Amino acid sequence: MESRIIRFLGSIRLAVPLLAAIAVILIGATFYESEVGSATVQREIYKSAWFGALMFLLAVNLGISTLSRFPWKGPRKIGFALTHWGLVIIIAGSAAVIHLSTEGMLLVRTDSGPGSQIRVEGDWLEVVAPDQTRQQTDIFIKPDGSVYPQQFAGLSLLGYSDNAIKTVQFTNDGEVENLAVKVQLHSDRMGQTLERWLAVAPAGYSQMDIGPARLELLEAHNDVEVQQLLSPPKPEQSLMGALKISQVDGQSRDRTFDLEQVLGQTLALSPDLSLEVVNVWPDFRLGSDGQPMSASDQYRNPAVQLLVTQGEQQERWFVFGKTGLPPVRSNDAIALTLTYEPPATTPTDYFRLVATPDHQMFYAAASSQGFKSGAWLPEATVTPGWADFQISLVQQLDHAQVQRQVVPVMPVAAGTLAPEGAPALHVATPDGQDFWLPWGEPTELATVAGEYFAAFTPKLLELPFYVKLNDFIVERNEGSESVAMWTSDITLFDPQTDTAVQRSVWMNHPTWFRGWKLAQASWNPGDLQQSTLQLKREPWWVTALTWTGSLLVVLGIVVMFYGPSLVQRWRQWTRSPSPESIPPVATEPADQPVGTIPILAVFGKSMGG
Repeated sequence: MESRIIRFLGSIRLAVPLLAAIAVILIGATFYESEVGSATVQREIYKSAWFGALMFLLAVNLGISTLSRFPWKGPRKIGFALTHWGLVIIIAGSAAVIHLSTEGMLLVRTDSGPGSQIRVEGDWLEVVAPDQTRQQTDIFIKPDGSVYPQQFAGLSLLGYSDNAIKTVQFTNDGEVENLAVKVQLHSDRMGQTLERWLAVAPAGYSQMDIGPARLELLEAHNDVEVQQLLSPPKPEQSLMGALKISQVDGQSRDRTFDLEQVLGQTLALSPDLSLEVVNVWPDFRLGSDGQPMSASDQYRNPAVQLLVTQGEQQERWFVFGKTGLPPVRSNDAIALTLTYEPPATTPTDYFRLVATPDHQMFYAAASSQGFKSGAWLPEATVTPGWADFQISLVQQLDHAQVQRQVVPVMPVAAGTLAPEGAPALHVATPDGQDFWLPWGEPTELATVAGEYFAAFTPKLLELPFYVKLNDFIVERNEGSESVAMWTSDITLFDPQTDTAVQRSVWMNHPTWFRGWKLAQASWNPGDLQQSTLQLKREPWWVTALTWTGSLLVVLGIVVMFYGPSLVQRWRQWTRSPSPESIPPVATEPADQPVGTIPILAVFGKSMGG
């Protein structure tokens, strides 16, 4: 019975369906990874117990199949054994890489100190119970938003949202007069209802962005302010922003140009100095081909492209709207100081509530469908013109006091920008209260049994050394703005030996330090003081396993396919007689032709025939 099982484990009847199943799983995992990401595939497939069992069974099949052919005599059997043992070693090395290697990202800046913490894949949940016991666990977020584990440290983990925002709840028990209103936005077409609070105080709660539109609550102190706030919006003075010249050739100048009016034109700044406004990029990025582009029409990272000419000198400039970011220039020979002020990001769509000194409420709504205003009563419903949204007043408080909370962002229609939030974990306490834990912020959870302190944080790892970004260099192709190479000049400091080394890292040119591999991962064209490095570490013996297995497979294939012919040639060569051992051939009379049979016999014998 045991011999049958062993023979089956090493048989081709097991190997073929096993290899077919693994091939199908790997093909499916490739498509699945494109939908859910590598972290989910690693957790659910490659690091799962069932996939590990399949690979272990394959290794057992290869091992028994190889041992059953012992002793390995002849090149074919030796090559067969080498190839199969190499595959077994590769399977072991792959399992070690998956479970024992460490990989993470490190963001470094030239204007900050050295860094030693890398962001690795995954998140942590740390909980301090009312009895002061502290527990920590690894959190895995599934594609459907469910969380593993479902229970931890007395808390129930209900779900996850990758976009949650901080909102407020107001109560009417404030000591001073403070107006707050709760408005409801409802859309039948999108099947959703949103409720949001607006308040005069604290500062910052008087307005809120809902996608491309804005909600506002303002107080008017007199009739003039009421009329101004209820008037239609004025058209934008500048749609692209303004270019301000402050110095030319070391002399102070104060000139401002509307970019919408001067786009594509050449501006004379002095008798021998001029600039041409080539392009304006609302959301500047470098494309896959290294050419500048705009990722969107929103002014998130605005930049203006200029061509500056002075005499025979010519420079290409990229001037960014971000404060403190110097222009990127192809040269620095021309003395010119200028700044780019992007247009205001005030949305053209808004819904404004205006409170008068005698506590009357009015509204003003602006959208692509027009402008409307009027008195707003508690039972009234206003259609501002954003799709089929309707806005109504749910609650009004005159002595409002703020209470903050975190809620997930509801889905919005295609093409509509949702508020940008942060990840959050949905948990419930033993007494049934549920809370959202914002990512990276410890939160206090009040229950009848006492206070819990919970933190949903990124998974960080402390390096045994420090990394300092000295400079980030972007090289461009000659005669164009396309990027040729970007390089991080870094200093690696080892606190144990108190030594520091200088290294340079660029694409496909990593460096190694203290067993860690440092490679260039990404960079930000809008902030050249920043660089992102990828760090990876695995035990030396894991790398040795992988290389050893690969070499054995290659060697085994060579021996199997070329070994028999090489052995045959070797035998032929060793069996061939030496010239001294060949007996002399009798010569025939001159009047007779040379016999062919003796010559062919000698030739055939010399060739092993």
